[in-house]
Order: sequence, then C-alpha cells, then structure tokens
Amino acid sequence: MSVAGTNVRARRPPSIWRAVSTHMQWSGVRERVIAVEEAERRARGRAPYGYPTFEPVLTPAELVEVEAQLGVSLPDEYRTFLAEVGAGGPGPALNLTSLHRVDGKWGWIWESEDQPWLLDPSGPFVETEDWADQQTATLRAAGYEPTTRDVDDDYLDDYRKVFGDAGEEVWVLERGRGAIHISDNGCGMTGWLIVVGPHRGELRDRDCAVNPPFEPYVDANGNRHTFRSWYLEWLEQREREVR
Repeated sequence: MSVAGTNVRARRPPSIWRAVSTHMQWSGVRERVIAVEEAERRARGRAPYGYPTFEPVLTPAELVEVEAQLGVSLPDEYRTFLAEVGAGGPGPALNLTSLHRVDGKWGWIWESEDQPWLLDPSGPFVETEDWADQQTATLRAAGYEPTTRDVDDDYLDDYRKVFGDAGEEVWVLERGRGAIHISDNGCGMTGWLIVVGPHRGELRDRDCAVNPPFEPYVDANGNRHTFRSWYLEWLEQREREVR
C-alpha cells in the first residue's frame, strides 16, 4: 500500500513491521495438535499422558538471547512457532527436537541426549552437490592437498589425517553448518532446517549414516517445504486420519 507515492511498509520501523507481519502465524495449531494426540490416545485405549504435549513456549527475552548467542535471526516461521506453540513437541514423523538452554548455551536436543546440536552460523549451509568442493577447500586451507575422493564418504579420511582424533567431529559439524537438527524421523532419518544461506527457511531430509545426501522436503506439487508448510501438512494429514 502507498500514500502519495510513499510505500507504507518501507516507512514502518523494521522491528515493528516484523512484529505485525509474523504475529499469530500459528493461531489454533497448538490446540489442534493436542486434540489429535488426545483422539489417538483414546482410539488406542491408552491412559492419559503424564507429561505435557509441548515444551513451554519461549519468551521474547529468551528468543532474543537465542539469536544473540547464534548471531543470526531464526527463520520467522520457526521463530513464531517457538513463541506461540512450543520449544519442542509432536512433529512430522516422530517429534521435533527441543530447544533448551544447556550449561548456559541454547541448543537442540532429541529426547535424552546429553549433548545438544549447536548451530554453527559461520557460513551458509552447503548443499549436497557442493559438499565435496567445500571439503577440499577446508583441507587446502589447513595446508593439506586432498587425495582421491572416496565414493562413500568423500574426504573423511583426509579430515582424520589433518585433524587427528577430532577429524570426524570436524567433518560432521561442518557438514551440518548453517542448519538445525529439527526432527528425528525414526530408523536413522533426520530433518534439518536451514538457517544460514540462500535456502534459509527450507527443510532437508537426511539419513544418519556417514555421508548420505540432504534431500529437500517437497509437497504434492513438488514445491519445497518451509517450516510452516511442512508442519501444517503433517498436522492436516493426522487430522484426516483421525476423522
């Protein structure tokens, strides 16, 4: 909308526009998920759950603290989910990972894992087709010329030679750089939310084996999912199954 040739959105302070444009993106979703969980519980003859369906939502101050620690802004759809629905809970396949403060740092935890996934915002998420080139660049920056690429794990053996006992950990952390481990989908499958890079806000699916590809989540029309479309598609499917 414009007035006298001036764009109103451009004149609005960015922080205020963000609050207006993202307010209550998830209206009613928390209640819908809880209703589905309760309907399935009754259908299976199970006793009431002894724990909350969702983790508590994050306060505005906590969200500011998370983003200050990370040095980046979370994708708006996920940020508002944390503020309006919960910091963890039911989600596509099994459950979402939970965002917790552990030893003073915010990270994503799956069930009873001791060590949270800490987002590395130092660079963009590297798509599968570019991963081999990224590895060779890292090795050369460390003063090492890569050997012949291995068909199964690219240059993992070279990482072990360069970084010693920490080689595999360095490799794993760099592979997930710029992304969040957002869900565990069972049978070794994991979901990832891209936070840094040109595909920020999109989801990727990945097996937990050593070096499988990251595959985009897509809808029935082949469009890549964002966090909101991915979550709502899952919820709507569960509601249809319950009905």
